[in-house]
Amino acid sequence: MMEILERTELCFPELLNTSCRKTIRPQSETTFAYILMSFISLLTVVLNLLVVIAISHFKQLHTPTNLLLLSLAVSDFLV
Repeated sequence: MMEILERTELCFPELLNTSCRKTIRPQSETTFAYILMSFISLLTVVLNLLVVIAISHFKQLHTPTNLLLLSLAVSDFLV
């Protein structure tokens, strides 16, 4: 039990509320999570840009359904 208390810190230390404890994660786990989330974000941007370019460039893709997909890709790209 003492080991768990040493590896945790309080969520709000200034209030001295011991009911909310957050665990300290290892640096490697935190780094992996940041890299994974960055990769997913970058992949989303690239694929949305690919959809926008493909639908805008090729006249055969100018159907109502694809224009809706283009609108969704543009809005997702801007967010």
